[in-house]
This record gives sequence, C-alpha cells and structure tokens, in this order.
Amino acid sequence: MSSIKDLKIEQKSLLQQQQVVGELNTLVKDIERSEKTILDLQTELNVVNTKYPVPRTTRQDVAYLTDLLKCANKKLAWEKQIASMQKRTPATLQKMAQLLNDEKNPPADAMRVLMLQALQGVQAAMARLQGIKTNEEGENTGSAISDPEPPAAG
Repeated sequence: MSSIKDLKIEQKSLLQQQQVVGELNTLVKDIERSEKTILDLQTELNVVNTKYPVPRTTRQDVAYLTDLLKCANKKLAWEKQIASMQKRTPATLQKMAQLLNDEKNPPADAMRVLMLQALQGVQAAMARLQGIKTNEEGENTGSAISDPEPPAAG
C-alpha cells in the first residue's frame, strides 16, 4: 500500500506530465500562428511590390517605403515570436525527458503516447515553418526582408 506521501508525489508527477503535453501543444499552436503570420506577411509584401512597380515617382517611393516599413515591423514582431519559442522549447523538452526517465513515477503508456503525439505535432509544425522559409529562399520576391531560423526541437 502506498503512503500518502507517495500518492502526492505520484499525483504531482502526473500533473507535470500533463503540463508538458499542454506546453508542447501550445508550442504547436504558436508555431502554426507564426506560420500564418509569415504567410500573411509574404502575401502583403507581394502586394506592396506589385502596387508600386518600378519606375516610381518620389511620392510613390515614399508610399512604397512606408508600406515596406509596416511589413518590416510585422516581421520584427514575428521574429520576437520565434525567439520566444526558441527559448521555451529546450526547457520543455528537457522537462519531458526528465519525466520520461523518472524511475519512481514513470508516465503511463497512455501518457507516453500523448507526449509522443505532442512531440510529433511540434516536429510537423516546425517542418512546415521550415518549408515556408525554404520556399521563400527559392523565390525572388524582391524583398530585403529575410527570415530567422525556426525554433530548434532540441
């Protein structure tokens, strides 16, 4: 029979396991949001480049640069999102590894499956985000705006 202390430790471990799955799922949503942001930004940038064809008047140059600056500000916000994910990801993965390797309170098989599914979700979302970056590098959009690396999985 388990003691009350053992039950509390087991309960705490289960809560931590659920939190890690939640954090991984949140990371997936954040990556998907970043993916949408960069796609919207690429579309907006293409519209700006199409709206102001070369040659331009000085007035059109000012409007073009103003619109380009708006895109650059959105890009900066996107880069901050990416940086935030890059900081959170290793800690979450380390916490998951510790929980998986906990000899006293290992996750149940069902929890291991949930962790694996969440991890696969992160991997798939990151692959899509990297694919967007790769596609953008393969195209010449005429933009001076470049993308940072997506968050590392570990």
